Amino acid sequence: MAEFRISSDDSQVDLRRLATALAESQGWAREDVDIWDNRRGEVIVTINDALLRRPQADPLHRPRHTPHAVHDACELLRREDPSLRGVDFPYLKAESARFFSAGWTLGDLQHALTHRPDGVDWDRGPEYRGTRWFAHRLAAWKTPDGDIRPSQSQESAQLRVISKAGLPMDIGLPEDTELSARPVASPAVARSAADDARRLIRQNTRTTTDTLAHQDRTSAHIKRPEDRTD
Repeated sequence: MAEFRISSDDSQVDLRRLATALAESQGWAREDVDIWDNRRGEVIVTINDALLRRPQADPLHRPRHTPHAVHDACELLRREDPSLRGVDFPYLKAESARFFSAGWTLGDLQHALTHRPDGVDWDRGPEYRGTRWFAHRLAAWKTPDGDIRPSQSQESAQLRVISKAGLPMDIGLPEDTELSARPVASPAVARSAADDARRLIRQNTRTTTDTLAHQDRTSAHIKRPEDRTD
């Protein structure tokens, strides 16, 4: 249990209100913090030790935006994936940084190096190693224009949005498709629906940050087959 005391010579200062504001500024819920007065005019705040021990982010699923974080992630990636032996580390780091800047996590990158976008496993073995094999696998997770596709975790989150946000059931399907004859969604249709969901959210959500734009910046310009002009 941690404790701190607040006192003031100014009688006009509301010490309890100040203590509440300090607690809330740390992200602590009011019901998780005890605030009380003593006979000397002080306000005492007690905090449970559990609130002071913030859980460590899962290294596989936390964002990697700083050069140091990207370097550490690539070190871990190369150490745990035998297929990356022989890959030039500066190239590994530069290419991985592009995916991390698109909102991918280390877990997403590991998935992309072991699975194709359609879920099929990549071939493995001593002959499947090195820079060219590394580049070939990541190229499958890019669009023909070189933009980075949504990762496995991003697509999962987007599909949860579609199911929970009350979006139209035919989102992402061709206009002439009958709902009664709707086929099981293919990965391409799912990606289309997720892309539409993101755009709807961005159009109807006010935000003072560029978080959504940052996460969506590589997929906002994906050209679908029906949008291409010859």
